[in-house]
Parts: sequence; structure tokens; C-alpha cells
Amino acid sequence: MGGVLHSRNTTFTNNYDGPRILDLGTGTGIWAIDMADKYGSDMGTGEVLGLDLARIQPPTIPENLQFLQRDIESPWWGLEVESWDMVHIRMLSGSINSWPALYQKVRRYLKPQVGRFEQVEIDFTPRSDFGDIPADSALATWARNLFEATRRNFRPLAYNTEIRAMLQKEEFLDIQEEVIRIPLNPWPDDPQEKDVARWYNLALTQGLEAMTLGPMHRIYGWTKDDVTRLITEVRRDICNRKIRAYNNL
Repeated sequence: MGGVLHSRNTTFTNNYDGPRILDLGTGTGIWAIDMADKYGSDMGTGEVLGLDLARIQPPTIPENLQFLQRDIESPWWGLEVESWDMVHIRMLSGSINSWPALYQKVRRYLKPQVGRFEQVEIDFTPRSDFGDIPADSALATWARNLFEATRRNFRPLAYNTEIRAMLQKEEFLDIQEEVIRIPLNPWPDDPQEKDVARWYNLALTQGLEAMTLGPMHRIYGWTKDDVTRLITEVRRDICNRKIRAYNNL
């Protein structure tokens, strides 16, 4: 948010050569590229490694960045344990079968005492402080059905409220949580929230089909036409400024 790449509480002052950063589920690699640029130029020779199942990252990348095709739920062959200053996860809800197993590996690969772990997720539960989301609305129906479908597929999209407890079990220390409201459309008065909402609205409306089609077809047997009809109505709700809805980041 606001051009910040990671928590303001994350510092790497203990590392004179620049930090070693591991990005799990890197996707297009945009965050890893920005981090490599930042810590390759501003702070010595920081090293960034991005792991993902899909090779969809650009061919031209900073010299201090590497991408590897890996399933992060499988063993991390070739990576040194207790050697990473930061492990980063973003938007992996709906992709992970066992969060406790993943957190256990993260803990094992972080540098003892000084390593930092940061996870960023969106809670897609539609919320309104004004009662604008009826239970039978397209938006509420979509979220409810998608959460159930991904749960039955053993990779739940719904935000896991047990994250803190799981991290504590793996002996993570100084656990901090920040919740940021992201409006679904530019209904707020605050200019910054309006700007965030416009970008989030674009991302969400464009990504609805990709998020919805697979789970709904596999679990409920919905056709593409079934999904298209639902998400057309969901887009209408999302873009309706009279529906003052938001998600939590």
C-alpha cells in the first residue's frame, strides 16, 4: 500500500552485505523484482529468490534476482536452512493444502533470532458497516459458494483466523497483525481510499472469472455459462457505489 514493499517494522540492519529474501509463490515476480531493485541498489548486494509452480516471470530481471520453478509445498531442495533474512508470502489463500506444514518450513529456513516472515492476504468476505450487502445478493452468494467450494477442495480461500495460533505453535516471536480496509469501489470520501478502491475494483472485476470457474466447476459441476451469469451480477454489485462494501487486507 502506498508504494511500500514490506512492513515498516522490517529492517535488515544486522546484514552488512544486503539481505537474503525468499518469495514464496512469486507469481509474475513483480514484488521480487522491486525488492531486488531496492536492496541491490540501496543496500549493497541483497539477494532475492522467487519460487513458483508456473514459469510466468519476465526473462529480463535484476542480476541479484533468481526465479526457480518449485512447488513450495514440496521439499525445498537446494536451499540452505537458517539462511534467509526474510521469507515473504502474498495472496496464497486458496493455494495451500497445509498451512502448518508451510509455516514449519518457513521457520526452519529463516535465520535464527533475526529472520523475518511476512504474509499478506485478502479476506474476501464482503463487509459493509452500513448493512448494504443482503445475504441473498450476488456478491454474498458468490463469496459463500466460493469459500465452500475451495474448502471442499482442501485449499480454502476463506481467510484463516488461526494464523496467529499456528505461528505461535511454530515458535514465531513478536507476531504483529495489521488490518487495512480496501473498498470494492470508490465510495469512500477519503482521496487515498478512493484511489486504492479504483485499482482494487479493476483487479477484482477482471479476476473474478479466474478465481471462480475452476472451484465452481470441480465441486458443483457449474458450466462456464453458469459462472458467467453469476459473476456478471457480482461485477454489478462490486461497481455499485450504493453498496458501500470492502474487504480486509
